Amino acid sequence: MNKTIIININGIVFHIEEDAYDLLRDYMTGVKRHFAYTPDSEEITTDIENRLAEMFTERLAADNSQVITMLYVQEITAQMGSVNEFELEEETDFNPPLNLKSEKKLFRDMDDRIIGGVCAGIGHYFDIEPRWIRLIAIASVIIGGAGLPLYIVLWIIMPKAVTRADKMAMKGEPINLQSFKKNFDEEVENLKHGFNRAQREVRPAIDRLAIVIGNILKVAVKIVGGFIIFIGGMISLGFIVALIALLAISSNSAINEFPINVANPEYRAGIVVSAFVIIFIPLIALVLFAIRVIFNKRVLTKTSSFAMLIIWLTGIGFGIHFGSRLASEFKGKATFSKTTELKPASVYFLKLNEVKYLSKEDSVQFNIDPGQFKGTVIIDGDENHFDTDHNRIKLHFEQSDIAIPMLTQEYSSRGRDFQSALNNAKRIIYNFKQTDSTLYFDKNLSIKNTELFRDQEINLTLKLPANTKLVIDNRLNRLLYDFDLARCLPEGAPYFETPSRWIMTTDGMKCEIDSLNKRNDARDQEQYHEDHQ
Repeated sequence: MNKTIIININGIVFHIEEDAYDLLRDYMTGVKRHFAYTPDSEEITTDIENRLAEMFTERLAADNSQVITMLYVQEITAQMGSVNEFELEEETDFNPPLNLKSEKKLFRDMDDRIIGGVCAGIGHYFDIEPRWIRLIAIASVIIGGAGLPLYIVLWIIMPKAVTRADKMAMKGEPINLQSFKKNFDEEVENLKHGFNRAQREVRPAIDRLAIVIGNILKVAVKIVGGFIIFIGGMISLGFIVALIALLAISSNSAINEFPINVANPEYRAGIVVSAFVIIFIPLIALVLFAIRVIFNKRVLTKTSSFAMLIIWLTGIGFGIHFGSRLASEFKGKATFSKTTELKPASVYFLKLNEVKYLSKEDSVQFNIDPGQFKGTVIIDGDENHFDTDHNRIKLHFEQSDIAIPMLTQEYSSRGRDFQSALNNAKRIIYNFKQTDSTLYFDKNLSIKNTELFRDQEINLTLKLPANTKLVIDNRLNRLLYDFDLARCLPEGAPYFETPSRWIMTTDGMKCEIDSLNKRNDARDQEQYHEDHQ
């Protein structure tokens, strides 16, 4: 009775006699030692082990046996070839004939494939050039169309030649150590020749492509550079004109419009020049760089470039200085308010005041003699040459528990400190008046022509008892802060011709149309229940 052991050859479990195992182990040790210094040694030995596992499986199945004996190992290793004999043949440069053919197997050739390797695999099987098989397949598809489904079926049922043993079986080469080594050497040689051929063929193409791309890039760079020169030149000219205009405006004390009146008169020239230098120098540098790229000629010397850098940094320094001085003018904030009691009314009509009463400064500015002119000026639409800003008034509505309606006017402004901010707030001009049940609101606040912009704002809060009704001109929508008048208009009604109707409730302002609809819905629902009782 012989002792058996269990071994695993590439995932397949075998029972083998102990002495047969020793012989097989010595054989594989010699194989691994022989191919140890081969670059692809692991792949070669794995393929050999796969082939040994296949041969053992076939032999056991043929003999209906379950144990690998010494005889099996001797026969199969003899068929694969002795390592010692193989090494002796390499030392004596003796190459035995390798044209012995073994039984071919049908595989898909993945190394010579166009689509799936079917045609190349059939060519190897029948010793026909794959190109003729491909021509036959194309002709069958064109003529009758039968070639396409047949190709798909073969693609599905034919296995891929993955391992080196599969590729050797596909070509009918004897599967032994000599064939494994020969196959590996051919792959290395083909890879080397393929790389050299690709280098010889691809390198000139790459060089030509690089030349074409380089020429295209040169043209593109010149086009972009010309565009930059043209646009940059026009913008630079515009900046120069703007600089001259802004310097003229800032030096004219009679001109004090927004945003000119944001800066103090003593800061204006410095801010304008600093801003011009900060923007203009990089713009000119970009244009000069584009000229250098296009014409390949240096436009500025190093000294000139360094001088431009110094001027630009100086502009940044002055810009920071004047910017910080200007920011300090907005550091403080002050607010004061006053409250005006309104004449009681069950319904108030709110309108935008289109009338402007002239001050002394206005009379001088517009050359109006107060002794001869006794009327008023009507402001047409949104045109208003008296005011600094059009969106610095916010009108709120609040429900009040007291019976007397009132209007709270809260004036706020900024300044370098609290006192100056408070003085700026006190000098805000805003007109509100009540005529019977009609309340008129100016659409703009005003400041004197000599005053500076310091973030002046007005918050108007109309405090009304509950159930007070309001009919609001939709032109007042520009002043409202927390709701939109347009959502309270009857469907299809003209916006400016139809005022919106509101009612003050304990929950705030409600559209009278919505309240009426709710009351009608409640009455209809109550009537419905009465009718169905």
